Amino acid sequence: MSHQKVLSSKFNMSLGFIPVIISILLCEFITQDISIYIGTGVGLLLCLYAWRFKGMHIPQIMLYSTTGMLSLLSLTTVFIPNYCPRFMFPFTLEISAIIPPLIIFLNRKRFLDYHTAQSNKSCRQLFAQGAEAAIVSARVVLIISILHFLIVLLAILIQHPLGDTTLFILFRLAPPTVFILSIIFNQVGIHYFNAVMKHTVFVPVVNKKGDVIGKAIAAEAINKKNDYINPVIRIAVAAHGMLFLLPRPQCTTLEKGKIDLLMEGYLLYGENLEQGATRILRQVLPTAPLSNLYFNFMHHFENEATNRLIYLFTLDLDDDSILCNEAFKGGKLWTFQQIEHNLKRNFFSHCFECEYEHLKSIIKTREKYKEI
Repeated sequence: MSHQKVLSSKFNMSLGFIPVIISILLCEFITQDISIYIGTGVGLLLCLYAWRFKGMHIPQIMLYSTTGMLSLLSLTTVFIPNYCPRFMFPFTLEISAIIPPLIIFLNRKRFLDYHTAQSNKSCRQLFAQGAEAAIVSARVVLIISILHFLIVLLAILIQHPLGDTTLFILFRLAPPTVFILSIIFNQVGIHYFNAVMKHTVFVPVVNKKGDVIGKAIAAEAINKKNDYINPVIRIAVAAHGMLFLLPRPQCTTLEKGKIDLLMEGYLLYGENLEQGATRILRQVLPTAPLSNLYFNFMHHFENEATNRLIYLFTLDLDDDSILCNEAFKGGKLWTFQQIEHNLKRNFFSHCFECEYEHLKSIIKTREKYKEI
């Protein structure tokens, strides 16, 4: 079984607010201009660290935005060292730092489309994921900041003038807390996502040649039958020159009640054909000999209800006693004459009717060689 790759902390774009947090904390001990210079320097070092690897990397969009904002403030402090009251400096940095997230969030569709349309196909997915993570981070920090601003407005309306303790909490303690909470909430979100994905099953998306071009959640693939091609393994059980067939379950979404092969299932993402066929066989017939399982051919099957690339296997049984199972209600061994008498009568599944002539030829050939 294959699972979604676990997201790392690199997708926590709120970590890009670390330079702002550093500047806000330092301004309690040193001058405003020096604290901004240090925060800018930290931001530049983190940007260089993010770019240290050549080739593909996750764009740290929020870090670049924050560092750019601090760089502009650094230029401002060259000409106006103390451009705002000391107690308002953390609050001013908070307002400045949320401007880039606000722009990103208000233009999120255009922002995401731009990063998804990168010309380099190998980087396109990482850029799209980085853009999505930046939008999530922007949403979180904006929600927390808006709550902070509302509390400030309410405090001003209720208590005027504000006391020293209130000023300290609202304008000096709250700003770094906004960004720290943003980091924490994003990390919790990543942890929750990983926990959910750990139990999510994926199936490959393939082309007609069988090349894997993507993946989809298995539960969604069932409901999006014609949006893309999924690989399906089907196993025909043969014994004594006959085929074991049974009605398709009533709970299935495709041709329920039609007579079909015993075994069918999706190939899972990350599995090879042998692993997938073995898994399906062991689920249905745990005691069947793997040595008698053969891959026969691949074919593309598409109609108004489904779009599949089918890998057809046959299982040859010398002892058909394992087929005497209550779970196979309505199942029996069919001769080719019985099958042909019911073909084209809306009795068998469409897929089986497409495969029948090939199966008949394969089984007859094997039976002939057994006689030699």
